[in-house]
Amino acid sequence: MFPLKRTDLLLNQKRSYLTGLIEIANDQYVIYDDMNDELHLLDEIQHSQIEILRSTGWTAGTWIGLGKVKTDIGTYSIHNGDTVRVRKRLPLAFDEMLKELQDETFVRFIKQINALGFSPYDCIYSYNQLMFLENRIHKKGVSFYQLDNEDCICAIQHHFERGVHSSDRLEITTSLGERRLICGIF
Repeated sequence: MFPLKRTDLLLNQKRSYLTGLIEIANDQYVIYDDMNDELHLLDEIQHSQIEILRSTGWTAGTWIGLGKVKTDIGTYSIHNGDTVRVRKRLPLAFDEMLKELQDETFVRFIKQINALGFSPYDCIYSYNQLMFLENRIHKKGVSFYQLDNEDCICAIQHHFERGVHSSDRLEITTSLGERRLICGIF
C-alpha cells in the first residue's frame, strides 16, 4: 500500500475534524465546539489549514491571522457565527505506532477499531515504548493507547518485536467487553 492510501484511510475517519462556530471577542478568534462544549483559540491551533462552510460547501484555506483566510478564490474575512473546521492531529506516539505497522496490519487495525465504533482521532492517551528504543537493534515491548468515542472506552495494547524476527500483536478491548486481536509477523 502506498502512503497515500494510508493517508486517504485516515482522512476519511469520523471525528477527524474540529468543527465549530467562530466567536470573536476582543480581537480574538475562537472556535466554539458545541459538541464537546469547548473553546479553541484559532491562533493557537497547531497548523494553519482551515475550512469555511459556505453556501457551495467547504472552502479550504490558510489562516493568515487578523480574521483572514487565504483561499484559492481570494482572501475571506471570518465573521461571528461562521462555521469552520480544522483537521485534527493524531497524538505523536499513536501516529508513530500507526506508521510502524505493516500495510496489511494497519488496514486491519483501522477496520477493527472502526467496527467497534472508534476512530483513530478518538485517541485520548498514548504511550509508545518503541519510541524509547531507537538505538537498539533488537526491540521488544508493549505500548498502550486509549480511545474514547463518548459511548465507551477502548484500550489497546501493542505488543511488538523488531529485529531478526519482527511482529505486532494488537489487543483491543472496549469497556463494553468487546475484544479483538490482530497479529502480524514480517
